[in-house]
Amino acid sequence: MKKVLTTLLLSFCGIMMANAQIADGFYHIRNAGTGRYISINDTNPENYEVSQSGTVNMGGIRTYINYDSVAVSPSCVIFVSALPGGGYNLSGQGSSIYAMTSNRLPIDITSNGNGTYKISGTYKGFTKYLTDRSPSDEDGYLVSTETGMSNWTFEPINTSNEFIAIHPDVKTADGIYYGTIYAAFNFRLVSPGMKAFYISNAGGTGFTMNPIEEEVITAGTPVIIRCNSSNIEDNKIEPVIGYYPFDSPNWLKGVYCSLKASKHSNYKLFDRITMRILGLSDDGELAFIANPPLERLYSGQFLMANKAYLEVSPGDAEVMLHGKYDPQAINSIQSEGNTSAAIYTLTGVRLPDGVTSRAGIYVKDGKKFIIK
Repeated sequence: MKKVLTTLLLSFCGIMMANAQIADGFYHIRNAGTGRYISINDTNPENYEVSQSGTVNMGGIRTYINYDSVAVSPSCVIFVSALPGGGYNLSGQGSSIYAMTSNRLPIDITSNGNGTYKISGTYKGFTKYLTDRSPSDEDGYLVSTETGMSNWTFEPINTSNEFIAIHPDVKTADGIYYGTIYAAFNFRLVSPGMKAFYISNAGGTGFTMNPIEEEVITAGTPVIIRCNSSNIEDNKIEPVIGYYPFDSPNWLKGVYCSLKASKHSNYKLFDRITMRILGLSDDGELAFIANPPLERLYSGQFLMANKAYLEVSPGDAEVMLHGKYDPQAINSIQSEGNTSAAIYTLTGVRLPDGVTSRAGIYVKDGKKFIIK
């Protein structure tokens, strides 16, 4: 009898594990076979055409093995949410896998019963799995066929072992570290001593940098972060669910994606006439500069993903210093408020500009509205 009860109990536990649900929240998603983490590097739906057999080129979703790179990459922060009609949405970089595949591949997450899961999509009766390439120490990219590397673990993001952080870009002459970030999720600063700033004015020979007093930095707001050191574990941040408006004019801009790959190119050329990157003056002062080191640009010529840049007018100084803003300068480039056109889910995840992928309740300009 005891043996029968034990067998029934084990069977019941197996059913429970097979039906285990992934709670809504922010995750790092790691492949159990390769150890690499999912990173969304291309959000252009035109690059994710789904064939009649359900096959789709997923090469714009890369996989990273080095956690130091994963920890400082907003592209690796995946928001998992259950859909009302069943299935899941995996969102990041202002979009989602469902939206990127033109609403053709709703995501299923199926437990293997051992702490790992399969991630799949079904279209016209064909089921395809999100699969990492064969094991390697190199970074990889996803494919949509099951080749043995299709088991994943969902690691909830925290502030200890599965953390995210800021990697500083510069160290000033007086020993202060600064970095920039442009993320599609709200976040708060975790490590004591950190501070966030936005740019309220820019022109001529300088810019005005203002501290953000709110505890939560709004999704889609490019900012400068004063960091504690070059050690990323001293500069931790934490994603936050919710709607947090930011209405101050901000001259900082950013791009989510910077990838040059076959069928998945998504990048923006750095323009030295109208763009400046965070850097240093010859005296080691914090500045925005027109001629950054090549390693500060993707492939030496494109904007880095998830980093902020300063939008300026032609004729502004090549090295622009904090506190040297010239109100008489001609500022023809206007900076829109961050929330004027932005649309958010009720959990605070920003949608791509002009795109609402599913029926539901959303937030715009601080007000809820319904898409049927």
